[in-house]
Amino acid sequence: MDRLKHSLEDLEAPTCPSCGIEMQWCRSELVRFVPVTNLHLFNCLTCFLLAESETVSEPVWVSPDKLAVAGFRFFALAA
Repeated sequence: MDRLKHSLEDLEAPTCPSCGIEMQWCRSELVRFVPVTNLHLFNCLTCFLLAESETVSEPVWVSPDKLAVAGFRFFALAA
């Protein structure tokens, strides 16, 4: 997940060819694991045009102890 967030840091939002304003980021998806390929989608709030951009990076090895999800707390609701 962090790789997906960091891939957006170096990415510039495209300018809409129809109305000339900067498009907003809409969503990103991991398309392929090797090489790591992320697809980023942008949309124009004025004319609803969509644009896409790809970033490709090397795969990263993650140790098994880092795979555990930390920071989430779960609560059982009392009835």
